[in-house]
Amino acid sequence: MNKKIIVVFILIFGSALVWWKSQQSTTLFSPEKMVESRNSSGSTRSGSEILANDQAKLEGNLSPSILSDKNWKAVNDYALNVKTLVSKDNAKELFELTQGSVKDLASCLKKDFCGMEKRSDADAYFDDKKTPGHILLGRNLEIMVAALERNKDLKAKLDWELVRELTDSENEKIQVLALDIIKNYDPENSNTDKLLEIADKFEGNAKANALEKIADKEKIKNSLNDRILLVNALEKSFAQDDPHTVISIVEKMGKMNLSEDEILKVSRNLCHFKEDHGEDDPNWKMIKYNMKKITDLNKICN
Repeated sequence: MNKKIIVVFILIFGSALVWWKSQQSTTLFSPEKMVESRNSSGSTRSGSEILANDQAKLEGNLSPSILSDKNWKAVNDYALNVKTLVSKDNAKELFELTQGSVKDLASCLKKDFCGMEKRSDADAYFDDKKTPGHILLGRNLEIMVAALERNKDLKAKLDWELVRELTDSENEKIQVLALDIIKNYDPENSNTDKLLEIADKFEGNAKANALEKIADKEKIKNSLNDRILLVNALEKSFAQDDPHTVISIVEKMGKMNLSEDEILKVSRNLCHFKEDHGEDDPNWKMIKYNMKKITDLNKICN
């Protein structure tokens, strides 16, 4: 009888011990514990502390009038959709708030990435084109664009020096949004040749998206001279740009409404990828794969 009691006791104790360990494991590997970063002293910080610290650094670079604005919390809430956030009634106040924020963020990004400069090579996560400052600036710029769409009279309040400066950003989203504002609202610089001059500085997806937006202009569709400018820009890019940029543009070609003659003309400038590196070159294979939806490069580059 005593042996049975002892066995039962051992089983109960063992079950309790397994349950306790499982609870400890859950605590140790909770989402907050899994997102950690070491600070300069070697101690760890939770994910929520990192986000709070980043936000504090960013807001330390913004003027008090921005931080005290009743709309700032919503502007800074990424869970809120921009199109839903901006209405005709609040477009003006959101435009003025975000343009002020964009100006402050653009300034501190040039100085020290708004307090988040890379400290050492050990900071492998650091991308100096996509810092939290770039991300917040991009959201504010999106809200500006949405406000302009709701109320076109706001274009009179645009800081054109700031917008043109943003086209020199290395962040793809910021570059394209700035170019889009110029394309739609700047009467002095929205000519196709000037837009293409801006886009020529871009790389990768930014250049592809910019060229797609330029190709969608009414003037491009109706002006032979403007179409020639676009085709020349594509020829130059395919002949000179890096493979990533070329592939990004090729992926957008189907949306540029090019004629068969225009496609043939620009496509000839892709043949050097095959000629220089051979049929098995990965870049050539990717270019050929994407172009097959538009034309047969095997015939053009035989």
